[in-house]
Amino acid sequence: MLRGIIIGHGDFAKAMLKTAEQIVGEQSEVAVISNQGLSCDSIVDTINRAIGRDDVDRTIIFLDLPGGSCTISCYGLLREKKDLHIISGINLPMLIEFFMLRDKYSADELVTILIEKGKANIIQLRCKNG
Repeated sequence: MLRGIIIGHGDFAKAMLKTAEQIVGEQSEVAVISNQGLSCDSIVDTINRAIGRDDVDRTIIFLDLPGGSCTISCYGLLREKKDLHIISGINLPMLIEFFMLRDKYSADELVTILIEKGKANIIQLRCKNG
């Protein structure tokens, strides 16, 4: 089973996990990291502890947005762990899909599926006339 790490500003990551779990049930092998009160170096240390020593190829990191300290910290990690799987711009359909498929695909395969799922669920609601 692939491990997930959700990283975000404030309580974003915690709220994403709790909301997804209300839909698909409680999940194991998932860490939540907030940048609140942490320097970039502290975020990197926290991510490294969450990944573990040998689990880079079994982990997908989800970021809340493509900017700020969370992203900067992950760019730093990529220099030393080039095989990290990081998706920036997480949304709820993407996270739910991750939980439903993470025991069926490798991280390499699943990243592509998750990005497509996330994009496909960004829509504009419109009222049809007539």
